[in-house]
Amino acid sequence: MTIQWADQHDFQDLLKRSEIEGKPVLLDLYSPECSGCTGHDRNIYSDPSIARDIMTHTLPVRVPTTEPDRASTDIINNHIYIWSPTIQLLAPDQTRYHEWNGAPRRTRLSVGYESVFHDTPGHLTAETFKAQFLVARGKEALRKKKYSKAIQLFDEAITRHHKDRVTVEEATRWRKVAQNGGVTESTWDRHHQVTTSPLAAAVERFAQTVATLPDTVLMRDWIGQPGTGDWQWYSDCLREIVLQTYQELCTFAVAAERERAKHGPQFNDTHRLLGQHRFAYREFQSLFVGVPDALMDRTPLRSERSIRENLAHVVMAEWWAYRPQILHALDRGRKGLPPQIVAATDTVALHGEPPGSHESLQELLALYERLHLRNTQDFSQITDNELGIRSAWWELGPVELRFRLQRYIWHPRDHAVSIDKILDASGHRHTANHRFASRLFSGLGTAEAALIGADGFLADRVESLAIAINERADEAARLLSQIVDTKPTLG
Repeated sequence: MTIQWADQHDFQDLLKRSEIEGKPVLLDLYSPECSGCTGHDRNIYSDPSIARDIMTHTLPVRVPTTEPDRASTDIINNHIYIWSPTIQLLAPDQTRYHEWNGAPRRTRLSVGYESVFHDTPGHLTAETFKAQFLVARGKEALRKKKYSKAIQLFDEAITRHHKDRVTVEEATRWRKVAQNGGVTESTWDRHHQVTTSPLAAAVERFAQTVATLPDTVLMRDWIGQPGTGDWQWYSDCLREIVLQTYQELCTFAVAAERERAKHGPQFNDTHRLLGQHRFAYREFQSLFVGVPDALMDRTPLRSERSIRENLAHVVMAEWWAYRPQILHALDRGRKGLPPQIVAATDTVALHGEPPGSHESLQELLALYERLHLRNTQDFSQITDNELGIRSAWWELGPVELRFRLQRYIWHPRDHAVSIDKILDASGHRHTANHRFASRLFSGLGTAEAALIGADGFLADRVESLAIAINERADEAARLLSQIVDTKPTLG
């Protein structure tokens, strides 16, 4: 049996058939210039068992990405972003059940959104394709609430491909969800933190505890210690305590900036830009307060990415895209060499494949935290003069590193809007306490921004602030325990 590929002009009809027949669409974004793509024809799609499974269980379509026509461009716009895998299993609404790890990855150019370039050729084999095909079908069954079928497919993937670590990890994760009747356990809460520094950990712990409390306690008499100084008059309820903590973080930032101006290390433009990014990052992080993992893979907006896809994309873009391009441009500029694009294959060789297929919310946020802090540390060494170094990437001409960093700042802001929109469409309601908790992350970003490029500066004050916030987290936890203890029980 051979695969009978439909083409881009049949795509809309295939989506309608998918709805009627209950078969997903297998999308292959193909180019003869992509060595991985042509290799698939020789080494994967020529396998009779693979061809049979594809024709039996899917509606296959191959879409050209070299000099695409209007029909191809419309499909590319929906399915190629930065470094998107080129083999995808689609639902009738064009949302993705699965993207093949190890497939060629491509980036859609932003000028006109009408072309792509091939970043990496991928490393799929016939066996890894088969393994992920089982996982993909299992995820399809899971979304359709066919839990027994999903478990069967995940078990088959684990048993047949037990040496494939990625497949086993993903199949195991989704099998647990299927076994629980589609229920996904939430992972980011006050007991499972993602931040690493003492100050950030204290703020995260307090914020997550506040978010757990019902809105009815916002104005209840505060059970902890009153504030010091003039804050003693504004310590009567949880609402005021959160505001006090937020303001203390902002006041610390003012003091830190003042002390740096007097005693150094001095702020430069790079530090200020990275401070803007830190603030944007913490506000992005705050979006997920109170968000259950169950919402990660919902797709309430037609043809748009899920929360998981947005979050994984932001992590991937900052570490696998912005970072190598910025550091490569910086290195060449310091050596007096002209701008040059860094090969994406080098990035994959150094860092491996980007995450995002099955990790929990807590795991993705914890990874983002580590990578974000590392980027900030490394980028903070850029001097003001070096901000004028030219950086070559996908644009038609090189741009300044200053502009590249400005785009880096904007990126989490952009996707924060998308995620907020998805949460609204999913019917997720942020409580008042969720919103107050989010303000704590804003205060944290303000405080941390004042210390970028000055590791260890004002360490004693930072430690004191972290201790005070941890004490409030303890008091909020005590309030929570009182509420839980006084809940009526059903006899």
